[in-house]
Order: sequence, then structure tokens, then C-alpha cells
Amino acid sequence: MSAPISEISELADRRSAASLAALQRYERADEPEAVFLADMLARIESARARSRHEGFARASRGTGPDGPLRVLLLSYAGAGNTGADLRTIETIRQLHHLFAPRRLELELFVLGGLLDHPVLASVRKMPLHAPYIPDALDYAMPAYDLVINVEGSTYTSKFSDALAGILIGGVALAVAHGSRAFAYGVDSGKMTGALTRFAQQSADGVDILCRNDAAGRDLAALGIAARPGADCAWTYAPSRTACVAGLGEKVVALCPTNPFWWPVTARAAPTAAHSAEDIGTPPRYAGAYFHTWDRERAYAYREYVMRFARIAVQLRARGFSPVLVAMEQLDRPACADIAAQLDFQPPIVARGVAALEDVAGVVAHARCVVTTRYHAAVLALSRGVPVFGLTLDERVERLLTEAGLDGWYAACTDADGDEKALARLFDDRQDWPALRAHCLAFANGERGRFAQMGAELAAAMAR
Repeated sequence: MSAPISEISELADRRSAASLAALQRYERADEPEAVFLADMLARIESARARSRHEGFARASRGTGPDGPLRVLLLSYAGAGNTGADLRTIETIRQLHHLFAPRRLELELFVLGGLLDHPVLASVRKMPLHAPYIPDALDYAMPAYDLVINVEGSTYTSKFSDALAGILIGGVALAVAHGSRAFAYGVDSGKMTGALTRFAQQSADGVDILCRNDAAGRDLAALGIAARPGADCAWTYAPSRTACVAGLGEKVVALCPTNPFWWPVTARAAPTAAHSAEDIGTPPRYAGAYFHTWDRERAYAYREYVMRFARIAVQLRARGFSPVLVAMEQLDRPACADIAAQLDFQPPIVARGVAALEDVAGVVAHARCVVTTRYHAAVLALSRGVPVFGLTLDERVERLLTEAGLDGWYAACTDADGDEKALARLFDDRQDWPALRAHCLAFANGERGRFAQMGAELAAAMAR
């Protein structure tokens, strides 16, 4: 017999009040990121305990051929990050291919409202039934047979421990509730002690597939089992849109960001006391989250902007058309700052102003690419386009190293980074057709690894 509606409503009210209190405690904490991770872990351990007590068999869920397969995708979609959206789109397409003709009931955890692609727009968004994300995820998990983390930058503190906690903790919660869970084509980087411990405590039962071998080695060193995979965006093929065609035939895509204002952290609104002379207060990311900012970072950013400006000047002098590409909405200020240093007006193709297909298309159809953004490198290599990386962290360097492109990257802090890029792009000794063929061969191999990831996922769901 089901409970009376009044009892269900009362329970929902109590849950909502408790979740709101947890949210307020997190927002007021001296170390909110650590509180967030602790709260996620508490919910994971509570769900594990309930499952043990109830004797819930994970393998019995979602494996039958009849009825829909209920899938949740944990993502960074909606925030205007082209790479994150490409990964999500291609995972959705792969899932439909893998499980056809079975009906999929897909839901997407989003972090914003920019869903300017029909695949993203067509997927139902996960409803939040609690004000605090750890509670919202905990309440939602029993509704799914399969949960997939489709964000690449997962095992890293570079951007936000809270975001990493959502991705790592979300799939752990799914397992604790009896669902299958995958971390799909993920990467690693430097983690805080708190996030490292959280990752180790949350890994049991999650199928982790890394997008490069270095990430697998990093996780193995932490005692976290992972298998080889690939990034999920390799299969995306942007069209040559009217926007792309209108830029001409000798386009070089320059894809900057601000490499120096990460991570973001939750804090009270910064005041003048938090700012250094002439650099302003730390920029707001969203809500109570602010970028990291100080005089040293501001100086490094100014130098980085000047390197990109010098590259643009030299490209134009050699008859190319430099185009500034904001792969994420957050990159628009960097594009504007570079343009402000030039005595000509380069086109700026920016996500949030231009659609996803235009942004991706400019990169994929360029003659060459200079990028700090990882997925600009993926888009370029997938079309055989030479790419030079001005690297923010290990991700682009790992990609180009695995692609056999040693010497095609420099740190974004290297004073001669622009000279290194131009030396590669205008090397008369380079066999360009052979280089393009090499890039395409590497991309084809990555597409094969992505297909193998899909085969492993389908096999796991059939068991």
C-alpha cells in the first residue's frame, strides 16, 4: 500500500528544508569546497549502506531488452564550452547507435542554458528536486539505469573542486544506488589533497575510461583502476557553414583563453582589500564563485595576450587571415584583449554570439590552429589541420605528444612561445602533406578507441 499524499508531501518538505540548510552551511563555510566534497561523500556512503542493507543487486537493473534504458549524462553542457558540448553530443549519438532500436530515456545534467545545437536542445534536462546539488543528485539516482560522466576535465583541481566533486561523486552515487556508471574518456591533472582522497573513496564500482594513457597512469598511482579510451569529440564533423565560408580560404584560427584565472572558488564577494593595485577585484565566475586573480596572474596574462597578438601580426604579414575564436563564452574577453593590441580588426567568432557549429567549423576548416583550448586541438587534428599548442596545463601537451607532434607546443608562460609557434607554422623544411596525413591517421586511431569505449559500455549493460 502506498503512503498517503499528505505523508509524501511532508517528507518532501522535510527533505527540502534539510537540503536548504546544508546549502547554507556550505555557502557560509570557511572552506566551502572541502565541505562540498565531504557532503557528497556522506551521501555516497549513506546510499552504499542502504544498498547493502536492502541487498540491492546492481546487475539486475537496466539489463533487460524490454522497456526504455534510463540514462543520465553528467556534464558541463549549457555553460557555453564548445568542447564539453561536443563531447556530450557525440556521446548521445553513440548511445542511440549502440542501443538501437531500444528506446532511450536520456536526461542531461546541465550547468547553464546555452544549448545551441539540436542534439543538446532535444534532450530532457535533469530536474533538481533539492536546492543543494549533492542532495539533488542523491534523490535523482534511483531513476536511472546508467549514469555517464561525459566531461573530460574530471580528475583535476584546475577549475573547481566542487565541479570535480559533482562529476566524480555523481557516478559514485549512481553505483551506490545500484546503477551502472561510467567516467567516459576522462583526463587527470593536479588535485588538492581533499579531492585526491575523495576520488579514491569514490572509485569503487565505476567504470573509468581515460582519454590518454598518462591519465590512466596517474589514476593507477592513486589506486584507482582505469582503462584506455579516447576523448568523446573525435567523431564530430563540423560543416562549412556560411559563417566559415565568409572568412575566406587562408584562415588561421587563434583560440586563446585566460589561462591564469583558475581555479574558481566559492567566497563572499571580493572587495578592494582582495585586489592588487591596478588589476581590479577577482572576476566573478557565477553566483558565489570567483576566479583566482592577483598581480602576478594579471602580469602573466598581459604577456600571454601580447604573444597571441604578435602571432596574429606575423600571420597577416604572410598573407593569412587570423581569426580569434572563443571556444567558450569565458574566452571572449581574451579575444577582445588580443584584438585591442592590433592595428587591424581580426574577426572574432565567439561562442554565445556565434553558434556551436560556426565556432567548431572555423577551427576544423582552418589552414592551421594556435590554441590553448584542448578541443580546438581535437577539432584541428581530426581534419588533418596542423596545430600548435600554447599549453595551459598537461592536457594539450599530452594530446600533441601522443599524436607524435613533439615540438608543436610551448607553455603559455614561455616568453618565446610566439616565436616557437611561428617557427613551426612557417618551417619551409616541413613536409606538409605528410604532416596532415599523420594527423588524420592519429585521429582515425582515436575514433577507433572511442568506438571501443562504446563496445565496452554496451557489453557492460548486457551483463
